[in-house]
Parts: sequence; structure tokens; C-alpha cells
Amino acid sequence: MNGDSEKARRNLRRARAITGSDDARSVYAEWAISYDRDVFSTLKVTGTDTIADLLCEHTADIPGARVLDAGCGTGAVAARLKIHGFDQIDGVDLSPDMLKIARSKALYRTLIEADLNRSFDLPHSPYTAIVSAGTFTTGHVGAAGFQNLFAHLAANGLMACVIANPVWARDQFDALIDTLPAEVLSNQVKATIPDGEPDAHMLVLRRSR
Repeated sequence: MNGDSEKARRNLRRARAITGSDDARSVYAEWAISYDRDVFSTLKVTGTDTIADLLCEHTADIPGARVLDAGCGTGAVAARLKIHGFDQIDGVDLSPDMLKIARSKALYRTLIEADLNRSFDLPHSPYTAIVSAGTFTTGHVGAAGFQNLFAHLAANGLMACVIANPVWARDQFDALIDTLPAEVLSNQVKATIPDGEPDAHMLVLRRSR
């Protein structure tokens, strides 16, 4: 393992050990500048592209879709959505430093700083689609955040999320989803890093009302 790979994995381990909102802001303040290089160039994480592609597969009206990128980070999901033709994209994230990087890429209509684990207001809610990658993982957002986001989803809207296996099990997502007015369109367990073990649920659901 070379030095860049070890540094990237060390940063990832630190992020997955976050203990709260203040800790998260501190971790991502230090990591923001090298985040894209570490996650996508060095570790070659693919979960971001996979969930964006799945959202595209289930969206009938891409040009008309109003999308919220939840836990948008530096904007990787939005960049992939733009390739597919999505254009009305808003982003929300806890870290002002990650949002600064995202803002520099001119991918979003609106960027909002908010803690997904708490109730929050969004000026363009409800959305016809909500997408999230790298957010439902250890040390980050769990079931409460999922329900907060679902509240901002319009009737017949799509929600596409990468949910790490430990979070899925810990927060009993199977049972949670059964309580929602929603139809599961896809739920695939896949590796988020090439040649790795399947480590996350790629979930797509449609709100029924």
C-alpha cells in the first residue's frame, strides 16, 4: 500500500469514527481540500456514481426533476447527475468547508448548511427526487436523518440512498421502510470500492403519498 492510499484510508477511518456534529465539522474542515483526490482518485469509490445512475434509471422526467443532494459534500453526486441531464439540483451538508468546494464547481442551484440528523427547512421543498451518497455511514447520519429527508420528498417522488451495512442493521432500516408510505423500487447490496466486499445498500424507493 503506497503512502497516498494509506493517507486516504486513514482519513476515511477518521471520518467513520466521527462522534457528533462538532467533530464532523472539524474532520471535514481538515479533509475538504484533499477529499476528492482521496475518495475518488486514490480509493476509487464507486458508490456515488452507482446511486446517481440508479436514480437516473428510475426517473421518467430528468429535465423536470427537482433534486436534493443530501450530504452533498464536494459535489460528486451532482457532477454525475449533470452528465445524465439533471439540472435543478440543490445541496445540503453539515460542513461549510465541503460546501465551499461544492460551490466553486457551480453545480447547484442552492447550497444549504444543515445537520441532517435534526429537523431543517429547505426553501425549495418538496423535491421530486432526493439522492444521498457517503452520508448514511458510521459516524454520520442514521434513521432519524432518513426520516427528516423523507419529509421533504413530494408524493410520487424518488429517494435514492447509499446506506452502509452497519447503519442499515443498527437502525433496522428494513422495519423503518415498512412504516413509510413508499414502494421499494430497488435494494441492491454492492461494494462501494472496486474489488471490495459488498458493504452498502443501494436503495431506491418511491413515495406513494
